[in-house]
Amino acid sequence: MRSEMKRRIATVASVAAVAALLLSGCATADPAQGSKPAAGATIKIEQGSLTGAAATGTIEYLGIPYAKPPVGDLRWHEPEAPEPWAGVLDATKPGPDCPQTVNGDSDGSLSENCLYLNVYSPDKPKNKKLPVVVFLHGGGYTGGTPNIYDGRNFAATGDAVAVIPAYRVGLFGFFASPATAAESEFGAQGNWGMLDQQQALRWVQDNINAFGGDPDNVTIVGESAGGGSVCFQLASPTAKGLFDKAVIQSMACGLGDTPADTTAYAAQWGCAADDAACLRAVPASTVVGSASGFGFAQPVSGGPDQPVDVLAAAAAGTLADVPLIVGVTRDEWIGFESGSYPLAPADYEARIAGEFGPLAPKVLERYPADAGEDPIFPLGWVHGDAGFACPTVVGADTFAKAGNSVHFYEFADRTVPGWRSLGDPFPPSTLELGATHTTELQGLFNYTAAQRSLNDEQRALGDQMVSLWLSFMKTGEPTLKGAPEWKEFGDKRQILELKTKSAGGLKMITSFEKSHNCDLWNNLG
Repeated sequence: MRSEMKRRIATVASVAAVAALLLSGCATADPAQGSKPAAGATIKIEQGSLTGAAATGTIEYLGIPYAKPPVGDLRWHEPEAPEPWAGVLDATKPGPDCPQTVNGDSDGSLSENCLYLNVYSPDKPKNKKLPVVVFLHGGGYTGGTPNIYDGRNFAATGDAVAVIPAYRVGLFGFFASPATAAESEFGAQGNWGMLDQQQALRWVQDNINAFGGDPDNVTIVGESAGGGSVCFQLASPTAKGLFDKAVIQSMACGLGDTPADTTAYAAQWGCAADDAACLRAVPASTVVGSASGFGFAQPVSGGPDQPVDVLAAAAAGTLADVPLIVGVTRDEWIGFESGSYPLAPADYEARIAGEFGPLAPKVLERYPADAGEDPIFPLGWVHGDAGFACPTVVGADTFAKAGNSVHFYEFADRTVPGWRSLGDPFPPSTLELGATHTTELQGLFNYTAAQRSLNDEQRALGDQMVSLWLSFMKTGEPTLKGAPEWKEFGDKRQILELKTKSAGGLKMITSFEKSHNCDLWNNLG
């Protein structure tokens, strides 16, 4: 029974960001809008010269190729270093999204030529060598784009350089067949999107000094599937030395490592699974339209890029020896369940019975139908606690035992807006969905697919988080003047709770596991 429950919980976690995409409305924005070429913003990197654009406090270099276009023979192949260019590259506009259907983070795209990144550097850097943050976007491994985020909050302080890369998603990012296995040592797993991220990190090592960044002080930060990507890189031998610190937001490591059956798509496309030429001739529109739903694309272990998953690597002593921040939002899954509003209590109880079988009475005892304004709330708490909060505790324990320093946070401010939903408003604007998935991203990376803008108090909370993340990037210790000391998770189970000032502000708590019923979820059997 315990293995079956772990399977169900793994499914909850691995599809989280995909559900967000399906429940969201289209919200792509151009981060270069309103910017202009900046005086003195022409710089030279290994591939050639490029010119950026000025924004408030920053110079932004958008749409920089960090790999050869993964087209033709490079479709379903590990990324290769970019070619040099002649003249001066116009880096004032972002590159295209990687191929994906229309979703809450993208207008959709069929452009396979998508391996670009955006760099945000201060117009007045405080030092010659600044720490670097590389943000890996979410989207359930099936969607997402760097172009709905930016690094201005970090760069405008003068204290950091920010990099946000695209990477292949969906079947373009996670596809393996006998044809790919025969060509490459990486082909049997097909973790092309994860290898793209590593190529972006190699590009950072080679070029970031031209933007004022320090290649010896790189922090990778990821949210949702981006957080799962950080988990992958922590366990990957081929990522060794490419980063120095890591932040995992809203994703439980160690779940979702069962490979999808991608060889079935070859027959659907009229190709033999070992015919690389036929597979690479399939139109992008056909590939994009071939799969939908949950879990069809995700990284897997078993190859040279990740022999074992991150928790096994930690137990074996092969995890990257870097400081970590891990954390979740207080109400991770409620936004996903908002599409079921209003939910009848009997329907809620039937869903719990269907998902948890003989364990359903225990679940309903902790999460009765009337626990919130509507049964979507306890349903959201069930899935958020089982798939995010409590497995993140397991990960924090495992990392700490491996010798990594671990600082744990909970973004608990229930006033901050979440992502755009099925309609506007949907659910009714009177129904607050709490600190659901993505609510911390506006304050950190100016996530544009949100329901509304932050108010002054919410922005102040975001500024506090930026300062904490910057402190961690600089020293490995997240500190903020005037805030409580953020102690390591450790044996005392201490977690930093993040709220706006009027909601209680920042404080250390030890009640996290009790409030999320982790005795239930982490001790099933």
